[in-house]
Amino acid sequence: EVVDGTRLLKPGLDAIYATVLTIEWADAAPATKPTIEAEFVPLSDFEADAAMAAAATEAYEVLAPLRNTELARVPPHFRPLSSSNSRGRVCSMGRLVCTLIRNAVNTDRSLGGEHVDGCIIMGGNIRGGADYSPESFFSLETLEAEVKPEEVVGIVEMPGWLLSEGVRATHRGDPIPGATRCPPRRHRRNMCSRAGWFQYGDGIEEDEAADALTMAGGRPLEKDEIYRIVTKVGDLTNGQSQPFTEYYTSHPEALPPKGNYLNIHSLLMSYFARNLWHRMWENIHADDEDGVLDALDLDGDGQISVEEIHAAL
Repeated sequence: EVVDGTRLLKPGLDAIYATVLTIEWADAAPATKPTIEAEFVPLSDFEADAAMAAAATEAYEVLAPLRNTELARVPPHFRPLSSSNSRGRVCSMGRLVCTLIRNAVNTDRSLGGEHVDGCIIMGGNIRGGADYSPESFFSLETLEAEVKPEEVVGIVEMPGWLLSEGVRATHRGDPIPGATRCPPRRHRRNMCSRAGWFQYGDGIEEDEAADALTMAGGRPLEKDEIYRIVTKVGDLTNGQSQPFTEYYTSHPEALPPKGNYLNIHSLLMSYFARNLWHRMWENIHADDEDGVLDALDLDGDGQISVEEIHAAL
């Protein structure tokens, strides 16, 4: 892209792609202008340096516990699991993360019975850019790679028509990979609606031909119905979706105060921990509560110790 005479080349994060830039002069004359060519090439096409690959493998060994700690199973309808091109499509990792966030909010009693109809998050917040193996699970490493630890969300009420138009505004036109926020002045109108791509979880569906969402909260979307949506609040006001920006700039009272924001990592880790306890309880296959306690009490002393809980886990 060229902006005000300056050429910008951004191959993306994590060294998945590299820029090959060629500047060539036809002759040595001082007034000769060069020919400039650039292309993005996937680094996976090149053979790794053996010594550097060995050093990288050794360095990554400290992350083995993160890589091997299963936090959640991946339901079949999210496979193949991928976060590549999250700024240009609704990807399966985006759908999974949004679904997990929705479920986490709806099952967290500490939130006082808060219920949301869905979750939407701008694609730039799903940042792994990876295609996962068929047997992969959602690990601590996956969470760290896909979502920044400091990211927070809030619960926002919005009418159905706004939910539909706000999400669809980011799904129109060609995406611009790598754009993280709206550029200034004259570039703003052309790029804002395409700089991101709203991801959404289960219960929300869209019809591209009709240019509208068709489902929200697992039921047909009603334009005048009010939906409770958990989302990154900044995505509603940063200009990437013109309908959201216009509405919430005019109705700031509809946005939650910052004290009501929820950290995504903390929210999901609490959800995973609750699920782990439920799975452990169910796997004991006891018919009643006393049977479960008896099964946990390995030494029969009538008390459940930390060691016995570890053994059950």
